[in-house]
Amino acid sequence: MKIFNVKGEMFDAGRDYSTQGIEFNSTPAFELADAKPTREVLERPDYELQASRDKAPNRHLESMRWYSQTAYRFGDYIMKYRLPGDADDILHRWLQYFHYNYDAEFLFQAQLVENLGEQPVEYAGLAWDEKKYPWQPVAELIIPKQEKDHTRLDPRHGLLTLQPLGSSNRLRRVLYPASSALRRKMNARQEISVRSIDEIPG
Repeated sequence: MKIFNVKGEMFDAGRDYSTQGIEFNSTPAFELADAKPTREVLERPDYELQASRDKAPNRHLESMRWYSQTAYRFGDYIMKYRLPGDADDILHRWLQYFHYNYDAEFLFQAQLVENLGEQPVEYAGLAWDEKKYPWQPVAELIIPKQEKDHTRLDPRHGLLTLQPLGSSNRLRRVLYPASSALRRKMNARQEISVRSIDEIPG
């Protein structure tokens, strides 16, 4: 951050600029905490030191707090400073705002199984090769603008011809109701089972 038209005694390096530079970083501590690790990084390869910044959470910039990391003088005091972020749920709130104000359009696609040896169903940890088994357009999906609601979504509330398959989905059959019940308890909300689009707010 740069502040302009600053008045007061300046360092020699910035005497001609009348600005104040304020640095921020996304973690409260500095990974190169003193001269020793800084020298080690410069003198030899050290994976743990150089990769330490990658351990910070990968979140949208506006949801993060920003820190000085190092200490600064604050008049007669010594301080570290911080710039609070908007909140961890900012992407949720942006999505809520978008759907409240705009229609959304998507192309719904399906990737069909052609070779169970290369496209496992039981194991969900392998992406199916998109070049050999390309995604096919099925429908155009248009979501009209609407208010946020608190309905429960469960793929097993649907047709047998769209049955969830594989071990992960069998596990979800147990976990989804338990997770939904816990969230309702923590948020003090009742479960809403929507049976018609007319019941969606907006």
